[in-house]
Amino acid sequence: MSNNHTSSSEPTKKKRRRSRGRAFWIIFQIVFVLGLMGAAVAGGIVTGYVAALVKDEPVRSKEELENKIFTNYLTGFAYYSDGSLIGQLRAEEGDRRLVKKADVSPYLINAIIATEDHNYYHHSGVSLQSTMRGAIQEFTNQPVVTGGSTITQQLVKNTILSAEVSHTRKAREIFTAIRIERMFSKDQILEAYMNEIYFGKNANGSNVYGVQAAAKGIFGKDVKELGLAEGSYLAGMIQNPGAYSPFRAESYQRGKERQKMVLDRMLENGFITKTQYDGALTSDLKAQLAKPTQQAYREVPFLMMEIEDRAARQLVDADLLEKGRDKSTIGRNEYRQLVEEKRRDILRKGYKIHTTIDKSVYDIMQAVAADPKNFGKNRTYTIRRSNGKTEKIENALEEVGAMLIHNKTGAILGMIGGRDFKVEQTNHATVPRQPGSAMKPLAAYAPAFELGLLQPASPIDDAPVLLADGQNGSHLPKNWNNKWQGIMSAREALRMSWNIPAIKTYLKVGIPTALEYVKKMGITTLVDADNYAATGVIGGLTYGTTAEEITNAYATFANHGSFVDAYLITDLMRSVVNNGTGTHVRKYVPRKVDVAGKTGTTNNSNDLWFVGYTPELSMGVWVGFDEPYPMPDADKYVPMVVWGKVMKDVIAKHPNLSPPDSTFKKPAGIVSATVDSKSGLLPSELSKEAGHLITDLFNSKFVPRKVDDTHQKARVITYNGERYLAKEGTPEDFVTEGVFYRSPDPLPTKEQIQTKNSRVATQPPDWEQRLPDKEDPRTETGGAPSSPSGVTATGSGKQVTLTWQSAKEADLVGYRIYRADVQNGFVKVATVKDPSELTFADTTAIHRDLGYYVTSVDIAGHESQPSAIASVGSTQTWQLPDPNQGTETGIPNPMDNNGNGQTDPGGTPTNPEDGSGGTNTNTDSASPPAAPKSLSIKNTPNGWQLKWKGSSSSEQMYNVYFSPDSASGYLLLGTVSSTSFTHAAEVPNGSNYYITAVNSYGESPHSNIVTANTTE
Repeated sequence: MSNNHTSSSEPTKKKRRRSRGRAFWIIFQIVFVLGLMGAAVAGGIVTGYVAALVKDEPVRSKEELENKIFTNYLTGFAYYSDGSLIGQLRAEEGDRRLVKKADVSPYLINAIIATEDHNYYHHSGVSLQSTMRGAIQEFTNQPVVTGGSTITQQLVKNTILSAEVSHTRKAREIFTAIRIERMFSKDQILEAYMNEIYFGKNANGSNVYGVQAAAKGIFGKDVKELGLAEGSYLAGMIQNPGAYSPFRAESYQRGKERQKMVLDRMLENGFITKTQYDGALTSDLKAQLAKPTQQAYREVPFLMMEIEDRAARQLVDADLLEKGRDKSTIGRNEYRQLVEEKRRDILRKGYKIHTTIDKSVYDIMQAVAADPKNFGKNRTYTIRRSNGKTEKIENALEEVGAMLIHNKTGAILGMIGGRDFKVEQTNHATVPRQPGSAMKPLAAYAPAFELGLLQPASPIDDAPVLLADGQNGSHLPKNWNNKWQGIMSAREALRMSWNIPAIKTYLKVGIPTALEYVKKMGITTLVDADNYAATGVIGGLTYGTTAEEITNAYATFANHGSFVDAYLITDLMRSVVNNGTGTHVRKYVPRKVDVAGKTGTTNNSNDLWFVGYTPELSMGVWVGFDEPYPMPDADKYVPMVVWGKVMKDVIAKHPNLSPPDSTFKKPAGIVSATVDSKSGLLPSELSKEAGHLITDLFNSKFVPRKVDDTHQKARVITYNGERYLAKEGTPEDFVTEGVFYRSPDPLPTKEQIQTKNSRVATQPPDWEQRLPDKEDPRTETGGAPSSPSGVTATGSGKQVTLTWQSAKEADLVGYRIYRADVQNGFVKVATVKDPSELTFADTTAIHRDLGYYVTSVDIAGHESQPSAIASVGSTQTWQLPDPNQGTETGIPNPMDNNGNGQTDPGGTPTNPEDGSGGTNTNTDSASPPAAPKSLSIKNTPNGWQLKWKGSSSSEQMYNVYFSPDSASGYLLLGTVSSTSFTHAAEVPNGSNYYITAVNSYGESPHSNIVTANTTE
């Protein structure tokens, strides 16, 4: 039994061994299959994960990729008119300048490749080894993570994708890098990369992008000129530009350590030799660093900001024109948005902007603006906002804005944007402010000349006028001196910048017509509401205007000097500069330089202007506070100081721009003519008798043909403060007889004027020369009037004051004053022409012992009995005249039937010329005065001083006439009551003057003529 058992066990053992081997093989096969299946699953998971990461990434076309990779933000530049650099335009990123790979130093290229991607020319956009190394470091949380991105991947990250750190962004980066490598060459990709890299700050502290901007901003040279030391240092900065900046000692040291790593890589990859390595490593780069340079936005910020804005607007306008869109149909908001888009383009796309700015002229203007001596002191004040709240403005700078242009071309040669950009960034040359009186030539006189409504000699009545007012019904405009001047010429009105004549001219032209004229001259800030404001001509506009636009408008006069009307307005503004409100300019610009211009002041003095021009140049200057506040009177000349100093230096340093001997040429069609100064018509005999003549320039088309008919001889009497035509029979000593002229415009009533402004006169100063339009309303009541009662006489020094009471009869015309002394009997010494006036001051009382009586006189000439006698200085008993010697009243007739004789106590007329009688202090000879005598002239520091001798008449005034040359004729400078006058202006050598005397009966012949000799 045992043998059988033994014999059968061996095969069984063998069988078991075979079974174990087969099971091992099966297990191996299963594990292998499972491994393959796991790998497949893992691969699928990875593939699915990657696919999920890039599923939202668009498949970009080559064109789109090209635009994103190769279109960089580029630095733009601005240039002066001579081609010299103003500076680089500010960029949102910083300074960037494109360069070709061929123009880059090979040292820098090799340093970048060795450091950032040494296998750059051997991969297809992605380095598997670097990517895996980066992934392992990330998953294993190793402390040092080395970069795994190729140059192509970095380019994608910088130009196409965001800087987000995520698996999604990394997957998209790899995906896009592979596609880029298939579409573009290695050199194209490397070039794009070098133009894109950020290198931190340059010597001026500005951001720099790209190797060219870095080379210029850090080492002060073009990128192709970089050596190994400089190139290796720049390449090392790419990893962390701020940490390796060479402009700080600590970061420079770190940069040198980083440079060593770059040089190590270059040496390892065979780009340099050991000798080159040692030389670059020991090189001291501090001495080679770029020095800070002037930056345009720091040195000329107003100019650079204006260049940006102006260039953007021009590009928008060009686009609209190309697209056939009418600019006037574009809304303000849309236009602003279009301008802002173009501004961004200008700052990003490397524009080179060439301007008309003359560097030297610009520097002259900035020097004047920078000098605090040219301006008033800073001020602290309180303003009230539109919401009613008050706000304190502290240490406010007196600001300035100015624009200087070339008349013929319209080119802007220079500007002043403000005094300190750090204090206020507003460009005051291009923001609107109220123009004040600087609008008068544009909106009133120029259109009136063009329409033939006015000429320089045309009369305008500076008298009260009520204007419609939507809020208060009406308002009363006033002049800057709060007075009326009466009838004057258009030249005189503009010379002294009187408001009322300008307003009347503006209304005569018609506001819509006038403003259309202003728009044609380039003013764009007008709105519809301005058509309803009669004060727009004196600066009361809705938004005002800018220094630039008003300068352009004035340049139209100079540029169109060959046109008759433009020349006439220029000639009027010569008067403003030579002997009007603009004479302060002559302190800086000599008279030999032909200048025309106009001052401008708003009613509240918040804005001060001077806009002037020579035949070649025009400049407008505004001065004021940013938060509107009245300018102090001491600073009223500041705009003229700025204008004068700038123009003086420009003419001296650049006579080619504005030759000092250049003049405005008088065109054909201009003649000189003499007209009546009150009507503007040809003189009549009465015009000549009254002395109302004026000679000036005319457009030959508008010389008057009609003879004056406004003058009339008349007898005028005053009653209750009103002037009337005297009735026949009214005593001569109570009327004023002479030549009068009709008032051109009706005046508001006294009540209307006083209601609006109780502090101004209700009548112009020449009212006494005007012809009343109504007759004396009083009628004779019959019989002689009652004698005055309660007469008193009070002496004080050489004056005796009389007072009395009156019965106030309805037909009373006034009173006669009689006086006696110890040597002479009673004689008439004065006439009181107003029956309501119950006092008289005798200023000719020489003796101490005097007696007086007063009589009443009615409209028919009846005189009352003498009043009771009042005396001063003694107790003497005075005797009244014999009532039997005289007229029907029983008293002497002081008028001797004509009002001119005088009577002694016995009734015997006395001759006032032989010294035996008194003098009538209130009655002048009924004729024009005699000519002034002994006129002399003297050159003083204040101007040309004239002195003369005149009569002692209390009602006499003097006209001062001036002629700069024979072609201009004599012009009226002014009217004075004294016997001296100073012409505060520089005048041409050989200028002539004469004087005439004027009273209510007319103007005298002229005095002797004197000549201003500037060579003495």
